[in-house]
Amino acid sequence: MSPELVDQTILASCKPRFMKVARIIHDVAKVLNVPLPMLGIYVDLPETHEEPTGRDVDFIADRIKALVKAKKLEAEGNLDRWRYSEIRLTGK
Repeated sequence: MSPELVDQTILASCKPRFMKVARIIHDVAKVLNVPLPMLGIYVDLPETHEEPTGRDVDFIADRIKALVKAKKLEAEGNLDRWRYSEIRLTGK
C-alpha cells in the first residue's frame, strides 16, 4: 500500500465534522481490502489469505497521525486510542 493511496482514502472518508478514528480506519480498510482484526477474528479475510499481523491497519493509523501533523486533519483525543479519539477535515 502506498502512503499516497492511503492518505487519499483517509481524506475521502473524513468529513468536516468529527468522526471516531476507529470508524475511519474501518472505512479505509474496507475500501483498500485490508482484513480487519476484531476480537482476534479477521473480518473479510479470504480463505486463501495468510493470517494478517495487523500491520496494514496500524499503517492506516500511522497515516492518520501524519495527516494530523501535516494539518490536513484536526484531532481530538489520543490517536492511539481509536475508539476514544476523533478526527475531521481542516479545510486546508
